[in-house]
Amino acid sequence: MIAEITEYLPTTVAGEMHFWRKMTVDQETRMQVGTTPEKTVAWNRLGLDYRRPMPRPKVQGMVVDYHTHILGARHARVWFEAAAHYGIDRFVTMTPLEEAVGLARDYGDTIRFIAVPSWQGQTANYVDDWLRRVEMFYNLGSRIVKFHMAPGTMASRGWRLDSQTLRPVLKEAWARGMAVMTHVGDPDLWYHGKYAEVGRFGTREDHYKMLESVLAEHPADSPWIGAHLGGNPENLARIQGLLDRHANLLIDCSATKWVARELSKQRDEAREFFVRNADRILFGTDQVTGDDRGFDFLASRFWVHRKMWETAYIGPSPIDDGDVSEERQPLLQGLALPNEVLQKLYHDNAVKLLDGLGMGFKENAER
Repeated sequence: MIAEITEYLPTTVAGEMHFWRKMTVDQETRMQVGTTPEKTVAWNRLGLDYRRPMPRPKVQGMVVDYHTHILGARHARVWFEAAAHYGIDRFVTMTPLEEAVGLARDYGDTIRFIAVPSWQGQTANYVDDWLRRVEMFYNLGSRIVKFHMAPGTMASRGWRLDSQTLRPVLKEAWARGMAVMTHVGDPDLWYHGKYAEVGRFGTREDHYKMLESVLAEHPADSPWIGAHLGGNPENLARIQGLLDRHANLLIDCSATKWVARELSKQRDEAREFFVRNADRILFGTDQVTGDDRGFDFLASRFWVHRKMWETAYIGPSPIDDGDVSEERQPLLQGLALPNEVLQKLYHDNAVKLLDGLGMGFKENAER
């Protein structure tokens, strides 16, 4: 079986310069591009050499990954090594408060924080603790509060975005002039699988009614960011409707496996969506660090994002997608976005958002 593979080399497509060319590789040899590990791992099914040199994105200025989870200061060295190899310079992260001060001290102007609650259990004074954390993150320069409203989270925590329980946190964010970021929705595969018990988890339609009811209360001049392409990359028409109805809404393109899988199924429509909404989409990976996540694990996510947005890659993903069987592993289809769209995705939109909130980066800052 022959797969169509692309590598970063200059060529011209429809009058635009992109760093890719096509080559064919026999899948039965497992695409031995670079060095093949002795044992296939979930983040390198294809035996890629993730340390192979790669040109920076064709962007003027720094590349900003708006959606990350650097969970511990001890993870930072390998994080920055992998990111630098893939040309990514600045990071907005949902780091536990207990780790944030050390990261801010050691990594200066390369990192910014989104205020998040403690996820270590839920006590009777949980909301009060969250309010204290909002204040402390604010003192660290954060101007964005994240509300994780995935179906599983709402079911386990017993709250919703529109519940009175969370009203004090929303009011605090609004009073401080902070932007709001939400995770609403999850993969369609999950709604038809582990979220099938509607009485417990609700429906996607109800979740988006909840989102819009609170979004309508949000100050019109304050940004609201919907994570993971607004939480429904399977239905771009739904997300387009949200963008059309709410001028202050932005979305990010994070969640590597989910977003890459679903956009690849509708490559032409997805490319048109990114071009149409070029001013409203932020680059993000949703990378999560861990003690067992080294260079290659982190690099695999950066690799997929670079292929998806910058190239016309058509081929298998190097990352095992646990939501589908081995026989149904996704075929990636890169969007080969125009250079002017990449400029906004990787740089301009994040800079405008963060500068407007008073938490911007310096272009030439050093760690």
